[in-house]
Amino acid sequence: MLLLFLGGAARAQVREDSPELVFQRAQAAAHAGNYAQAEKLYRQILATDPGSVPARVNLGLACYWQHKNREAVSELCRALEASPREFSARLFLGLSYLDLGEYDHAQRTLEEAARIKDMDPLLFWALGSLAMIHGDANSAVAFLERSVALDPNNVQAVWLLGQAYARLAYRQDEEKPLVPADYAALSDQALRWVEQKAPDSALLRVFKGDVLSARMLTSEALAEYQQALKRDPNWPDIHLMLGSLLGVMGRSDDAVRELKIQLERYPGDTRALVEMGGVLCRAGNYTAAVPYLEKALARDRDNYDANCRLGQAQIGLRQYSRALPHLERATEISPEKSEAYYLLHRAYRGLNLDKKAAWALEQFNLRKATPR
Repeated sequence: MLLLFLGGAARAQVREDSPELVFQRAQAAAHAGNYAQAEKLYRQILATDPGSVPARVNLGLACYWQHKNREAVSELCRALEASPREFSARLFLGLSYLDLGEYDHAQRTLEEAARIKDMDPLLFWALGSLAMIHGDANSAVAFLERSVALDPNNVQAVWLLGQAYARLAYRQDEEKPLVPADYAALSDQALRWVEQKAPDSALLRVFKGDVLSARMLTSEALAEYQQALKRDPNWPDIHLMLGSLLGVMGRSDDAVRELKIQLERYPGDTRALVEMGGVLCRAGNYTAAVPYLEKALARDRDNYDANCRLGQAQIGLRQYSRALPHLERATEISPEKSEAYYLLHRAYRGLNLDKKAAWALEQFNLRKATPR
């Protein structure tokens, strides 16, 4: 009788530890937000069945939601080797690269995901985020409007869309709206919506700061960002926002301090690297700026600001020939913007290339004269 009981217990244990039941338990853990437990269970499955693509994909997702982005990249790449058209793996691989600040990889991976499936709100939020990072508010609006249409209750997407609207409405650079619209009103509408959904939140304070910053109301924007910091000291980009705004205000030492905090928390943050390089360039500290900008371009070669600032730093150091490739690249990335042409003019002039210097100055003046 005892032997029969032990045999039944063993069979029950086998059934309980079967891959199917472990997979169900892992899914339940993930749905409950217990991603650490889900990760443990998916690894248990893969220990006995390394070829299970669903387990590999879900393991990558569990790592992503725990902010273990390097591990997520590793697992999702392995899943895609076995199943190249697995949309979830491609999407979350792109999101992992985005969080790591590896924007070249993120852009390519997310565009590949869009070719597989083009009806996912998270995908268009990510593409909109990349467009904003690259200073392309027009593209960002197109992506983010699609994201919000697919998921109207995504507060993060509405916030970023409102930020893009504000940039098109108020920024005084060469970026012109491609589609006629009252972007100021659209930004206010998005702000009111976020105020209803997330009243007195850090996100709302950040959004208000974004709009005020776009309007060049820097002191008011700084106050909003500082309020956001009080509400949520762990807001991922708050020190980046503070550093960027303080740099615009000419408070270089304060800006550097905030950006160092950001880079201590997120050492690979390409945006913080570019901002740090820009602040140091404005302060005339070109030697210190160069390593930050080179590191940024190693992760995001199509970053207009990084190329411009590195060119500017190298001109400041009289390294004119080294500045040229970065400035020429900047004109390829955003040919409508004027600053790179002026810096090109300075670099060509430093190399005694008078005809090219005159051409670059002509291009600069042409863009500055073009009405918004």
